[in-house]
Amino acid sequence: LIIVLATLALFMGVQSALVIGAVLTITIAATLATMQIVGIPMHRVSLGALIVALGMLVDNAIVVTEGILGGVRNGRSVLESARKIVGQTKGALFGGTVVGIIAFAPIGFAPGDTAEYANHLFWVILISLAYSWIFAISLAPMLSDVIFRPSDAVNGAKESRLLLGYKAFLRKMLVHRWRVVAASVALFAGAILGSGYIKEGFFPTSTTPQIAVDYWLPESTDIDVTSRDVALIEDELSAMDGVESIHTVVGAGALRYMLIYSPEVPNGAYAQLILKIDSIDNVATLMPKIQRYLDDSFPAAQARVWRFRLGPSQGSKIEAAFRGPNPDVLRDLAAQAQAMFAREPLAVSVKTDWRDRVPVIEPQYDVNRGGRLGVSREDFAAALNRHLSGDVVGIYREQDELIPIIARSPVEERYDIENIGNIQVPSRITGRTAPLSEALSDIDVAWRDAQMLREDRVWTLKVQADPAEGVLASTVLSKLRPKIESIELPPGYSLRWDGEFGDSEEANGELAQTIPLGLLAMILTVVLLFNALRQAAIIWLTVPLAIIGVVFGLVTTNTAMEFMAILGMLSLSGLLIKNAIVLVDQMDSQIREGKARFDAIVDSAASRVRPVMMGASTTVLGVLPLMWDVFFASMAVVIVFGLTFATLLTLLVVPALYSIFFDVNTSETRLSVSGGA
Repeated sequence: LIIVLATLALFMGVQSALVIGAVLTITIAATLATMQIVGIPMHRVSLGALIVALGMLVDNAIVVTEGILGGVRNGRSVLESARKIVGQTKGALFGGTVVGIIAFAPIGFAPGDTAEYANHLFWVILISLAYSWIFAISLAPMLSDVIFRPSDAVNGAKESRLLLGYKAFLRKMLVHRWRVVAASVALFAGAILGSGYIKEGFFPTSTTPQIAVDYWLPESTDIDVTSRDVALIEDELSAMDGVESIHTVVGAGALRYMLIYSPEVPNGAYAQLILKIDSIDNVATLMPKIQRYLDDSFPAAQARVWRFRLGPSQGSKIEAAFRGPNPDVLRDLAAQAQAMFAREPLAVSVKTDWRDRVPVIEPQYDVNRGGRLGVSREDFAAALNRHLSGDVVGIYREQDELIPIIARSPVEERYDIENIGNIQVPSRITGRTAPLSEALSDIDVAWRDAQMLREDRVWTLKVQADPAEGVLASTVLSKLRPKIESIELPPGYSLRWDGEFGDSEEANGELAQTIPLGLLAMILTVVLLFNALRQAAIIWLTVPLAIIGVVFGLVTTNTAMEFMAILGMLSLSGLLIKNAIVLVDQMDSQIREGKARFDAIVDSAASRVRPVMMGASTTVLGVLPLMWDVFFASMAVVIVFGLTFATLLTLLVVPALYSIFFDVNTSETRLSVSGGA
């Protein structure tokens, strides 16, 4: 807020800054009050949305205030100037505001986890931009009437020199309007080629000073063994410099204490430790140290040291999911993939989500011997179950809790396979008991899957891995993907990539369901605003110019194209359309008033250059602090570089396109201009 107000004061004068700053402050206050009423909490996404909206909020007030100030300089009263500028621009500003809101609508209405995580971005933008238009056409004129005086001429001489220079430059460029368009197309083509150097990403890693450790012992390990190991690990990790506290859960994941955390299902062989670190700077140093200690000290276990991500899905970053009808075939396919994962030095924590197979004891019922004793198969199974799992023989009431009383054999008997034959089996037919060995033909030991997972009723087995510390998941995936996809799949089986790549594809697919409707709504808004197609075409042809700055910014800052960057692209399109609407509307207005068409193009661009530049500048400078926030960094880079480049080009390309679409010749002027059209 300070950056935006300081920028306004520096380039528009203190009085204009007071008007716009008051409108901005009241808009933010009204937005916060509405958020409180409708139940939008203040969190990372909603706060970031306010910062993203901050620069956009001043656009409407800048246009109105600049128009009033221009009228005052020309000798009109503040009230007369306010009536004229509001009457001229309220429709265009309303259309631009609607387009800016619609630009964020895809994330507000998209289905899925990612939209659930980030959809407050749209609702905060909707509320704040709606208030900005209302207050710009009502509050800004009232405050101007209080603050401005007819004698005011803020930076008048300086502005005249700048505007005269821009007019002279624009006239020369319009003489070569086709070259201007061709140069823009060439820059756009270069940006498309340069996009191949942009890194891929999904959501960044959290900056909260926490480290999570997933600790897996071989499947079917007793929970007491897991607890003993974890006690040793706690003692060792607590002694490390920088570790403030440790929260440990054995046998399951922790409670779901935040939206992005997905707890592990109950399993006695599993434990999770969440470490609180004294500083985020120590996290990168401690993670490899902890991983080495666990790998060296507990070779029978598999440990994964990781950090939370600022987004949905906290599982492994690289996952190859095999789907098909036969679990044994899936195990074979997964074994091939797991071997390829293990040979990749940049892949760590290689595993499958079905875990290990476990040995299972299978006593075989002898039909003939059991029949002679009067022991049925049901009697045989019930005796085994009673011996190992126990029977509920009563209920104990502890205040409002009902605790089952279970009768079963002592521990030393349950875990001794040699005692199975001595289990007494009561017969429901004879009423007598007989040793289990009398109805037993053999005891088999087989390897079985301890846990098997279906998705959409289809067996699905995932081979999982994470990239080594400091390596992007996309880098590791690019090396593994051709190898894994070369595995020959039997008929009826398929391979799907999950993890970060799959989540990104899914989120983009969910967003793609709403983007076409959003674009259609934006196009219809522009067409209805002008009730014409040529003006709409001019405005929409300026949108691709944003790609030039976006690619340059992402490549030079080495920033990944994350999900939030895609949202930044959507917002950028809204900002550019809004700027172009203001320019084209002013050109149409001056031509309708009878001004020579070439002069109308130049004068309109000159009269809107400062509002457009100031709106873009405040947006860029307002978003600038987000470049150091890991969650919004990619969005900030997209908006800062994309809007800067595109605004500069828009001030040239829109007049050039307007003169081409309406066949405006340079001779249509009251000034003498050398050169031809």
